[in-house]
Amino acid sequence: MPRRRRRRRIFLPPKVRGFSTYGFDTEESAILFLDEFEAIKLLDYENLNQVKVAAIMNISRPTLTRIYDRARKKIALALVEGKNIEIRGGDVYTEEHWHYCSNCDIVFNTHDMNVNCPFCKSDVNVRSMNDYIADFKSPAQERTIIRKGI
Repeated sequence: MPRRRRRRRIFLPPKVRGFSTYGFDTEESAILFLDEFEAIKLLDYENLNQVKVAAIMNISRPTLTRIYDRARKKIALALVEGKNIEIRGGDVYTEEHWHYCSNCDIVFNTHDMNVNCPFCKSDVNVRSMNDYIADFKSPAQERTIIRKGI
């Protein structure tokens, strides 16, 4: 019996939920999961090594390599075949002390139980990051991979 899949830790969800093609209308999308987005962000954008990224995401280095490889293939497929990229889904979490204020569109951390936005002082529009990430998940939380087995 295989081991249970470990949840992947992400620091923050992406600012956008996807990318669309320019000059080419298509309904087809490559679905990039949140853990795949985080791997691309940490390895390519922030230029961290795989050992550090695996520790940050709370996974093994070989698992990170597989996630990163899937993400690169999906992005390449979308670029070459002119597909949109949707960022959603996956079994991910953030640390409990991170919060999102929809009033000022900022992310902040606090260990205080009374969570108020440090900028607009609102407590009505503040959500925990894990609740915010739930919006990125698909309704059925499917792990359906796009056609061609990627």
